[in-house]
Amino acid sequence: MRHPNWYTVFLLLFASSVQAQESLTIQYSCNFAAAPDSATALYTYAASAEARQVVERIMRANVLPQNFVLRAADCQNALATTIGKQRLILYSTSFLEHFKTASQTQWAAYCVLAHEIGHHLSNHDLEQSNPAERKRYELEADRFAGGTLFRLGATLEQAQAGINTFSSETTSTTHPPKRARLEAIAVGWKQAEELHAAADNTAGSAAEDSNEKKLYQQARSEKDPYKAIELLDQAIELREDYAEAYLERGKRKVDIEQVDEIRVNFRDAIEDYNTYLQLRPKSAEALVERGYAYRRLDLDSLALADYNRAIRLDNKNPDAYLGRAWVKMKTEDSEAALRDLDKALQLKPDFAQAWYWRGNIQYGFGEYDKAIGDLSKALEADPKYADALDLRAGAYQFSNKLAEAIADYRRLEVLDPAAFSGYFDRGKCYQALGKHREAIADFEQALQKNNTFSEAYLYRGVSKYALGRKTEGEQDFEQALANTVLTVNTSVKIGCLLVENGLPKDGLVWLDRVLAKSPENKQALECREKAKGK
Repeated sequence: MRHPNWYTVFLLLFASSVQAQESLTIQYSCNFAAAPDSATALYTYAASAEARQVVERIMRANVLPQNFVLRAADCQNALATTIGKQRLILYSTSFLEHFKTASQTQWAAYCVLAHEIGHHLSNHDLEQSNPAERKRYELEADRFAGGTLFRLGATLEQAQAGINTFSSETTSTTHPPKRARLEAIAVGWKQAEELHAAADNTAGSAAEDSNEKKLYQQARSEKDPYKAIELLDQAIELREDYAEAYLERGKRKVDIEQVDEIRVNFRDAIEDYNTYLQLRPKSAEALVERGYAYRRLDLDSLALADYNRAIRLDNKNPDAYLGRAWVKMKTEDSEAALRDLDKALQLKPDFAQAWYWRGNIQYGFGEYDKAIGDLSKALEADPKYADALDLRAGAYQFSNKLAEAIADYRRLEVLDPAAFSGYFDRGKCYQALGKHREAIADFEQALQKNNTFSEAYLYRGVSKYALGRKTEGEQDFEQALANTVLTVNTSVKIGCLLVENGLPKDGLVWLDRVLAKSPENKQALECREKAKGK
């Protein structure tokens, strides 16, 4: 707390501009790890959007209104304090950034901020000097944090992350030892878990003959997500606690990405999922849906928590295992992702997406035959699965099964001619098979989409050479060189491709030009040896 003669000045400044930088002298406070020994001068700033979002999530997990103001400051991690009658939470931006980038989980940061919020929502007197009372306050705030983090999806270990990271092993005049604080977190977490287990999972239902139910059913049959959302808005206006309408509206807000990626708002969808989960806390389906929205916002730790909770609630939910596999792939834990995909496929053998992502991982490993097998399973389940078809074509191409690759590219083109972008890759397959007219036709299609595509000019030039149209081929080579800064690499590639396509003499002309200037060019030397062998 600041000295009494600062109260009026601060409140006037605060009311006039909460965005301004300010200097505060903190006399009384609760720092997460320990109370300051004396008055501390801090500079404060407007809170970041990210910090506000963390606090908003914590507040949504509770029923009490926010009674404090959030500010960034040059404090150690976070602290709760009061200035007159104004309650504040100050946090360090560096502290939040550390847990965003250096840790796989943000739960330590959530634990710290939930603890400080607990002080304010419990109306603790931070000027209290009695050590026993101060320690009781700290344990109450820890218990509050434990319950809050359970509701946010943290495991007990994750909920205790803040204590394990920052708390002292020993007691102080204001703070209990770590073992007591860990127990307080555990008590709060367990109480919230027990309440959750006993919660009624049917709250917020609508009568079958009600107007809101009719609007909901109409929305579910509506293909246009915008129109569906309008109908669900009306249903929720008629019944504010209509649980299913919130879940469906959240889904339809996500569906917007299929028709308009710019206008999709995953945070809005998350708000609807949050409301639904307050009414139906045992819904694995809603947790999986919210996990997807978190993942699309790159909030991977929150997505993982939702998928883990969904699996705890329903360990036979294949979508939960697929979602968790996605997060693990993003963190480059491919082996764990494969285990989750295998579990999803045990539960749902015709799960096209799970087969696709399993094939995707195998493709990344360079295991093209295994990838082809998995992607073929995906296409058996969904013959129009364009991503699976495209990736299988690539796997065939890399394993030199060029006719099969061409067949997949053709199927992909038939599925959606306007969206097809595989002309260049298919052209390379045709060229490798000696079908130069077909190759040229595909390279020309690629160049219609991008007339500065250096590689397309290069490959088209090689096929023109192979057909005896050397003047045209030279013109393409000139365009290829004009559209790249890596002229030496391009010249080597022209020479090597001419050699590979049965034109060793023409290839040697290009390779010798390069070697005259760069006699140690390894690739040019290797291609020249091949040319001499032919």
